Amino acid sequence: MKKNIAIDFGASRIKSVAFLNSGKIVDKFESIGSNHYSNKEINPNFFYTSLIKHLKHYSKKYKFSKIIICSEMHGYAIYDQNKKKLSNYLSWRYTKKDSKSTISYLSKNYFQNLTGLKAREGLPIVNWLMKKKYKINNKYLCGIAEILCIKGGKYFGNLHSTYAQSTGFYQLNNKFFLNKKKFLNKIINTKKNLIGKIKFNNEEKYLYGGYGDLQTAFMGSNLKNRELLINMGTGSQIILNNNNKYNKFEKRNYFNNNLNCITHIPSGRSLNLISNKIDKTYKKKNYLWNFIKKISINELKNCKKIINLNFLKIKQIKISRMNKDDLRNFSTIILKSYCDQYINILIKSKIKKSNIDKIILSGGIPKKIPLIRDYLEYKSGITTKIDNSKVDETLIGLIRLMKFNL
Repeated sequence: MKKNIAIDFGASRIKSVAFLNSGKIVDKFESIGSNHYSNKEINPNFFYTSLIKHLKHYSKKYKFSKIIICSEMHGYAIYDQNKKKLSNYLSWRYTKKDSKSTISYLSKNYFQNLTGLKAREGLPIVNWLMKKKYKINNKYLCGIAEILCIKGGKYFGNLHSTYAQSTGFYQLNNKFFLNKKKFLNKIINTKKNLIGKIKFNNEEKYLYGGYGDLQTAFMGSNLKNRELLINMGTGSQIILNNNNKYNKFEKRNYFNNNLNCITHIPSGRSLNLISNKIDKTYKKKNYLWNFIKKISINELKNCKKIINLNFLKIKQIKISRMNKDDLRNFSTIILKSYCDQYINILIKSKIKKSNIDKIILSGGIPKKIPLIRDYLEYKSGITTKIDNSKVDETLIGLIRLMKFNL
């Protein structure tokens, strides 16, 4: 029986599973993501060679014809109408200096009201508008899924709305911000989306999806109404499953509907940067994480100091050697700062406790540090659970979405 392949092109890890039409998973595989090289500008060949690596793993055991994909959002490469590459892939980590005036310009033009996104550094539209010459002229913006088809076979010209909106060029009302229609390919809003095909082992393999990883993770989470999802991975997002309007929340396209969410919350990327600084100082591996795992909830409750975990702020921190007591205190401050940022977001968003039945924590960090669950439940007063599924929510979401593409 032929299998299907689901692949999530994440920043830290590229994860995949082989599964039957019934949804039963029969195998899994992963490789390093683009963030491993600390590059903000990436040769698109990286994604194609990673895809082939995954397909080779499965081809030794199974026959398959369909591949469904989701990926990190806000990244892009530029191609012309003849599918010629005009730029490398610029990830969500890619930012241009002195973008304040561009962000201000977008805000004055009702950017968040129209697109659902908060104008910020790293958005493709911000980077694009900061160019001295940013004429469109038969140039097309492509995400990772589209790049794979262009590189490996044939791209059919579809761009999924969950990705298109993340660029800043596509509005919630299915129109184009600043009338940049020619910059995006044909937009697909439905769960069914055939992106193109590639050649592998002298056979044609069809690629589906091209969804944003946030929406795919939500699809895989089974979040109920009045439940709040906090994903804690390389990046972090809060997603709320109801239609109420809240301060600070963005709107994300979700198959002809919208999700309430907050994105770009400091998470694994910042924590790993601190950890690497500690490891370099002490010449030990995972030294900070080992201290964090030993922290008690009383230490978190009694800790009075917090710091800003913004990645650019963390880059500026210089760490010198400390004795074990001071290093434990420092570790407590880091974990306290990480947890409290979520509590502060909920407070500033004016979300009432009575509107939330449960908080669900997903991603690798709460599984690694279960104390996060205990502390957030204590601070919020809301029942909090860790999603301990052995398969990432994005892959579960892709399996569910494949049913619409069979």
